[in-house]
Amino acid sequence: MSFIFLGNALWLDFVNTQIIDGELVDLIGGGDAFLQWARAADIPADERATHGFDRALTETRLFREQLRAAANDLAAGTALNPAFIADINRRMADHPVATVLENSGSGWATRARPVTEGPERVLADIASDFARFVATEGTNVRKCSNERCCIMFYDTSKNHTRRWCSMEACGNRAKAAGRRARVAQ
Repeated sequence: MSFIFLGNALWLDFVNTQIIDGELVDLIGGGDAFLQWARAADIPADERATHGFDRALTETRLFREQLRAAANDLAAGTALNPAFIADINRRMADHPVATVLENSGSGWATRARPVTEGPERVLADIASDFARFVATEGTNVRKCSNERCCIMFYDTSKNHTRRWCSMEACGNRAKAAGRRARVAQ
């Protein structure tokens, strides 16, 4: 399965697991797909917990909807829902991360290690990424300018003028449509 990683933030890439391709497509339609997405996003997920990922699908989809609403709020410059922020804090508190000291081969280094596992841990990692994002960036969240696209992204361009989820997809289509319109005149 092919996932879209154009958001420039883990939580936005998670939001982008529901896309429009002529019709609404859920890229994490089952627990197995959710587990595959977690692995593709470099989130440690235990393969043996597949049944847990199946059970967590309803919660996963609801959380994704809440994150999409938050992305839209950030893009519009409106306040985030306090109940949603409480949910983000609860997810992080229920699934803490421990800092461990490890020998990295070239010296000592600290690394964050999840204390819990399973789908709730994956959702907590996404919640942590959202919290970090809001605390450090918090602006320049955009929706692709293509009316038929629902991809959300963090605009990291120098002047913060990025319009498309990617130039290869929506950007080139828009340029070609504009060119066709000019030639037709």
